Amino acid sequence: MIPGLEPIPLRDLQALASVRAWPVEGHLDELPSLTPVRGEVRAEHRGNLLEVSGRLETIVSLCCDRCLGQFNQQLNVNTEELIWLGDDHSADSLSAAGLDPDSPDGLIESMDPRSSFEPERWAFEQLSLQLSVVNRCGNDCPGPPQPETTGAAMPTAPIDPRWQALQQLRESSNDA
Repeated sequence: MIPGLEPIPLRDLQALASVRAWPVEGHLDELPSLTPVRGEVRAEHRGNLLEVSGRLETIVSLCCDRCLGQFNQQLNVNTEELIWLGDDHSADSLSAAGLDPDSPDGLIESMDPRSSFEPERWAFEQLSLQLSVVNRCGNDCPGPPQPETTGAAMPTAPIDPRWQALQQLRESSNDA
């Protein structure tokens, strides 16, 4: 856990009546990174909404899915998010709060107003969203390792007995 990023009850945020800022400098337990995560997370309680913003950066080491080589990727986050506090996030309640319920940037998250905001968890989630689904080391990726070929015939690997019938069929079709 990064010191200073302990969870804070939403009621304490509401009592502040101002923006709470957390400086971020350290390593997240769930996201192994080469450099410490640096930046800031800010949260403000606004009645039925929690407005959270942050800018974070770090560098992670990943394994390329094509060539299996290691490469580094920089993760940068500069985002804002509105989190609905409560269960009733119907179109009427959103409109009453001055939000467009049909907006593509609409509310996705909701929290129990009696719970706590976890700035470290929020930072982890935002950085994780920056990770690629498919890891590629770049345009110059050599691709999967290829077996070395020489003038001699490739030695045949022992055949799994479950595939032997298929190998026999393949050989008989080559002879025909």
